Amino acid sequence: MTAGKTIAMWSGGKDSCLALWRAMKEMEVDSLVCMMQHGKARAHGISAEIVKAQAESIGIDIVVEEATWEDYGRRLKGIFHRLGVERAVFGDIYLEEHRTWIERVCRESGVKPFFPLWGESTEKLAEEFIEAGFEAYVIATKKEFRDLLGRRFDRKFVDEVKKRGIDPCGENGEFHTLVVDGPIFEKRLEVKLLDAYEGERYWHLGVELLRA
Repeated sequence: MTAGKTIAMWSGGKDSCLALWRAMKEMEVDSLVCMMQHGKARAHGISAEIVKAQAESIGIDIVVEEATWEDYGRRLKGIFHRLGVERAVFGDIYLEEHRTWIERVCRESGVKPFFPLWGESTEKLAEEFIEAGFEAYVIATKKEFRDLLGRRFDRKFVDEVKKRGIDPCGENGEFHTLVVDGPIFEKRLEVKLLDAYEGERYWHLGVELLRA
C-alpha cells in the first residue's frame, strides 16, 4: 500500500466536478471515488458506465463501490485504507451535518478532508461553473420540481430557479446534474437523455451513453 494519495469523491454532478477542478489546480488527484447503490450513483442516479466514462475523459482512475446508507462509512473507510489515502476532496458547500459526519469518518481513518467549495455563495459557484465552460444537465429532481428534468444548467436555468426560491446549486437536494463536458474533460461525453421515471424520493431521467 502506497501512502500519501489524494482522492476526490465523485457523483458525476456539478458540485463534485467543480470541487475537483479547483483541487486539481492545487494538488495531484490520484483517484476518483464514486459510492453507488444498486449500480447507480446515490441521488443522482448515474450509472457506473457513465461515471467511468467521465473519469476516462478526465484522465483519472475511478473506484466505484456499492454501499447502503448503513454501511457507507465502513465502506468509505475501507477505500481509504486500501488506496492509502492521505487527503480526500469533497464537494459539500454548506450542509454542516454532512460535513461533521465526513470529518469524523476522515479523522477515524487518518485522512485530511478538503472542502474547496465550503461556505461560498451557491449563486457565485453556479456562475463560476458556467463561466468555466462546463456543460451539465438536470437528471434528478425532488418530486415537486419534475419540470426541471432535462434542462441544461446554464444562466437561464439559474435565474429561473432563483425566482422560484430554489438554491442555485440545488444544495438542499432540489435537483442533481450530470456533467458531460468542461475544461477538465479531454472529450465531451455523448449521451442521450431518456424517459423520466419515479424513484422513492426523486424523479430521474434515464441516460444512455453513446459511443462512436
